[in-house]
Amino acid sequence: MIFCGEMTEKDRATAMELTEQDNKIIDQFKGDLNVTVQQVQIVVERTDFYEQHDDKGMQQVAKRIFDKIQIVNSEYLKWFEVLLSFVFAILGYMSPIWMLIFQTKMRQIEMEDEVMQFQTIILMLMKIERVNVEMMLEWLERYANIFKEPIGKCLNNYEAGAWEALEEMKEEISYMPLIRIVESMQAAVEKIPIKDAFDELESERDYYQEKRKESNERLIKRKGMIGKAIGFAPMVCMFVGYLIVPLVFIGLTGMSTSFNTMTTQT
Repeated sequence: MIFCGEMTEKDRATAMELTEQDNKIIDQFKGDLNVTVQQVQIVVERTDFYEQHDDKGMQQVAKRIFDKIQIVNSEYLKWFEVLLSFVFAILGYMSPIWMLIFQTKMRQIEMEDEVMQFQTIILMLMKIERVNVEMMLEWLERYANIFKEPIGKCLNNYEAGAWEALEEMKEEISYMPLIRIVESMQAAVEKIPIKDAFDELESERDYYQEKRKESNERLIKRKGMIGKAIGFAPMVCMFVGYLIVPLVFIGLTGMSTSFNTMTTQT
């Protein structure tokens, strides 16, 4: 079934063959800026594919191919193409670094959330009688994600020496709020009551909650500004593209025409 406006297989094959023959002649004159229609016509007349054309048809074919050659030879690397290549090269070079920075930020947020969760668990456990550091570590390991491996390793080495296992865990982690929790656990291991060892934990938790609240407010404000910029971008582009750029172009064209007229009259 052939729809209206669609080429048949025979017409498509003929068009493809015509394009292929034209391209062969174009390849011969590609890069020759001094080529003329007469030179193209000589090559066309020697080509068997065009031998069924009369003189007028040969001229039309030569003119068509010559116009294609002019288009091909007029192509050059424009300044904005060079600029775009530099822009995309910089974006491609910097994107892994930006991705690492983004992942670092997200990791930092995840660590803050996990440590705040640890603080909440400890605040609940410290009110239970007969709770000890090992029991706290077991509960922390259950809800840990980022710090699951060092906590699990500390539990495995706990029987060999509680203080030493906590010290090894402290050396493996680099997040300071968790290091302070481990130091409080070490203090609790040294026969200091757990309630006294974690007496500052509630105030630290409140501090980090306020800090997170402030960070979230700044993030929401920044997202709002980005959203407004994206929302106004189409209007600005339309205003610049349809009003400012044409007016500037018309002004420059008028100035150039006036300058040429003054030069000619002079």
